[in-house]
Amino acid sequence: MQRHHFAFIVATVATLGSLYFSEVMLFLPCKLCWFQRIFMYPLAIYYLTIMLTARDVNRLFVGIMAGAGWCISLYHVILERIPNGEAFCTNDCLIRWVNYFGFVTIPLLSFIAFTCILIIQFIPLKKA
Repeated sequence: MQRHHFAFIVATVATLGSLYFSEVMLFLPCKLCWFQRIFMYPLAIYYLTIMLTARDVNRLFVGIMAGAGWCISLYHVILERIPNGEAFCTNDCLIRWVNYFGFVTIPLLSFIAFTCILIIQFIPLKKA
C-alpha cells in the first residue's frame, strides 16, 4: 500500500465520523467544526480520485488543506482547554458532545486526523 492509501483511510474515517456525529447522533456542529469539515471532506474525495486515476499526489494541495484544517482544529482544542475559552468563540464551540477517556473530544479527533494526514504525506520514509 502506498502512503496516499493510508491518508485516504484517515480522511474517510474522519469524514464518516463527523457525519455520524451530526446526522446519526444529531450533534450540532459549531462554526469551527464546519471549517474543519471544509478542509477534511475534499481530502477524502481527493485521495479517492488519486487512487482511482493512479496520479501523483499534489503535495501543495494536501499541505494547504490539511495544514489549514490542522490550524483550525488546534485552535479549537486550545479553546476547549483554556479557562474562559468562550471569550474567544461562541459557546457552541465549547460544547463537548463526546469526552472519551476524559479528554478525547471531537476537535481533538479532528486534530489527530489532520496530524496523521500531514505525517503520512510529508514525513520521509526510511530507505533500507
